[in-house]
Amino acid sequence: MSLRGTLRWGGFERSARDRRLPSAATASVDPPSTQRLSLRLEEGTGMARRQAEQSPFLEALFHGSWNGGVYGQFVRARHYVNHLRQLHVVYEALESVLPALKDGPLTRVLRLPELRRASALAADLDWFCGDTRTKPFACAETRLHAERIHEVAAEAPHLLIAHAWARCVQDLFTAPQRSALIARAFELENGRGTAFYNAVSAAELLAFQARLTARLDAVALTEGEAQEVVQEARLAFRIQALICDELARDAPGLEVLGGSPG
Repeated sequence: MSLRGTLRWGGFERSARDRRLPSAATASVDPPSTQRLSLRLEEGTGMARRQAEQSPFLEALFHGSWNGGVYGQFVRARHYVNHLRQLHVVYEALESVLPALKDGPLTRVLRLPELRRASALAADLDWFCGDTRTKPFACAETRLHAERIHEVAAEAPHLLIAHAWARCVQDLFTAPQRSALIARAFELENGRGTAFYNAVSAAELLAFQARLTARLDAVALTEGEAQEVVQEARLAFRIQALICDELARDAPGLEVLGGSPG
């Protein structure tokens, strides 16, 4: 898939760059949204969210047996590092657009400290790779995701909410469980190699989810803007699923090594 490749969306293939962004003229006549944004996102992204969450690559990476032994652990680590590298590119893109945004309810969502994970990802990559760490690797789908984040930041900043929420659902809501899985899989201690997943502990998760919900629902959007945020969130999940598909293609024997999900 090229950087400006197409995504299958609602039965049509459309360029991510060609998707309509709202204009000031259309927004001005739009009525305000009356439904809570957090509920809209939860109800409106179910299929795309499940597609991203249940990818064979992630199921094998976090729940597979990998046949045990040194070789299985080495192969699993290689694919885990590739996964972290894609996340690093996406989080760097998200963090890079924040300084240009005006303060307000929108930025209270986007500037949640738990969402600033680029430095933690860099620390985990250093732990796993050490002196062998190479230049950042990003597949075409990951570059497309980063490009989309920069695009909406410049032209329709409210759509950044969708990307932030998608990262919360995929990474932060699962953080306590995945931190334990990775620590056990690679025999890590004292938080080494799991900095990315240490943003939210199991004890803090419910409070974080409540804080995120409150901030989402405080963002004033028109009806059209709210619908666009949900559609953008679907796009974010679908790009993530494409990234996982691409990583799986670079993992020969993934289903054998991964075993059945636990």
